[in-house]
Amino acid sequence: MQSVIDFVREIPLTGTAAGVIYVVLLVLGADVVLWAGWKRWHRTGLTLAVALAAVSAAWFILRHWDIPLYLFAAGLVSVLALVGVAVLPRLRVLLALVAVVSAVSTAGLANMEYGTYPTVASLDPQPVAPEMTLDQVKAASATDGAHGALVTFPVSSAVSGFTSRDATAYLPPAYFTSNATLPVIVLLHGNPGGPEQWFGSGEAAQTADRFQAANGGVSPIVIAVDATGSENANPICANSSVATVMTYLTTDVPNTIKADFRVDADQKHWTVAGLSYGGTCTLQIATTHPSAFGSVIDLSGEAEPTIGTHAATVEKFFGGDESKYQAQNPASLLTAHSYKDSGLAAVFIAGTADEHAKSALTDLSAKARAAGIPAWYGTLEGGHSFDVWRPGLQRAFAWAARRGGLTVTTDPFDGLKDSDVTL
Repeated sequence: MQSVIDFVREIPLTGTAAGVIYVVLLVLGADVVLWAGWKRWHRTGLTLAVALAAVSAAWFILRHWDIPLYLFAAGLVSVLALVGVAVLPRLRVLLALVAVVSAVSTAGLANMEYGTYPTVASLDPQPVAPEMTLDQVKAASATDGAHGALVTFPVSSAVSGFTSRDATAYLPPAYFTSNATLPVIVLLHGNPGGPEQWFGSGEAAQTADRFQAANGGVSPIVIAVDATGSENANPICANSSVATVMTYLTTDVPNTIKADFRVDADQKHWTVAGLSYGGTCTLQIATTHPSAFGSVIDLSGEAEPTIGTHAATVEKFFGGDESKYQAQNPASLLTAHSYKDSGLAAVFIAGTADEHAKSALTDLSAKARAAGIPAWYGTLEGGHSFDVWRPGLQRAFAWAARRGGLTVTTDPFDGLKDSDVTL
């Protein structure tokens, strides 16, 4: 029985075979909808009009997230079937089935686009370490953390006043079995999203756990924090009239981590890593507060902080004051200032199919090197998705550990060497 369960859990939800299945089911669903509409031609116009209106409204609301149009087209099949349920009572059961199957297939295509759930098992991930409360961590004895721990905890916003969601930390076994002070990797999520992205689809705990298993229980402490305040918010990771996110990330977050955990107090040994919005944020932090972190991992970040257009961004957050915006824009800061004495180093990674990120990070990595920051830019197969961000973190993990002062005996991911990140 267990072998059957294991087999099911390893079924891939992405890849060519899965994609073919999703497309075939959608085509069959579209055929049924067209047949039903043809049989009831006098109602087809109303059905199509309502469905197109619904899909168009969804596109208008979600357009700033650059969702591929083919996903809206796929969703149209399900919406048409749902409208058909209402206007074609004799075919209600059939069309309801088509609506469900088409919705699942559309979700499957969306999952392939963003690489959120690679297998059935990823829908219900098993924790790699026991969950503990912060009080339990503080009271734990040397043997309590033989397998490390996952901890969810609030972050104080005493300085910034920023309203944030709880953070999640992975503590390696060495945290409990020695008195060592470990460096920290702070992870920033995308938009939309939250800290749970990194410990869910991003598999940050699995990455850290594999690393510690190959290095005698030693790993950086990995902590995913809130960078937006809510699932759909986009405060562009800046101090502005909208929010004081930058102060939160560069002051409140480090202060809370140092107060709650036994860590290496030298923040030059810390790394900030982020995906998409979070990737953009990492470079904003480095260029405006270069002493907050010593290392940067920018995964698929944007060319500049934005809510869609440059003009709208400057107007909303800075009252139209271009100079205030540029004072928090990494591209401008890297051009205007030298960071050669900052001790910073940066890794930039984009997906091979992510043209926006490739263009942005090629330019920003060159600007970083010109400003005196050792940097490395590379690509991984995939688009703007977790198919890139999961292995991206793995590729830079040992590098970040060494930057944090740890001795790395084995890199289980065969990732970046120190000599790769150069001027």
